[in-house]
Amino acid sequence: MTEWEIKEHPDFFKDLDKLGTRDLTTFYSKKKKIKENPLRQEHLSGGANCYREPITDNIRLVYYIKGDTIWLLTVGKHKEAFKTYLKRLYSLREKLNP
Repeated sequence: MTEWEIKEHPDFFKDLDKLGTRDLTTFYSKKKKIKENPLRQEHLSGGANCYREPITDNIRLVYYIKGDTIWLLTVGKHKEAFKTYLKRLYSLREKLNP
């Protein structure tokens, strides 16, 4: 069984600052579930090895898997999260694969 490591995109904490207390609580419980089994959610089109996790009806967490590392890319309102994740994915890939 793979031991997953979770890392955050450098801009990820800006997204967390925008969440309310209830959403943060839900986020942290979902983060534990993702670490246990990150491949349980639907794969996102447009980004290889990218997945989404619903936090609420309107808030999504988007993450990327590279090797045994789970990169948290963005969390926020549905439409904003999907616009932001591709930019962050490409900047992260450039950093990881110079």
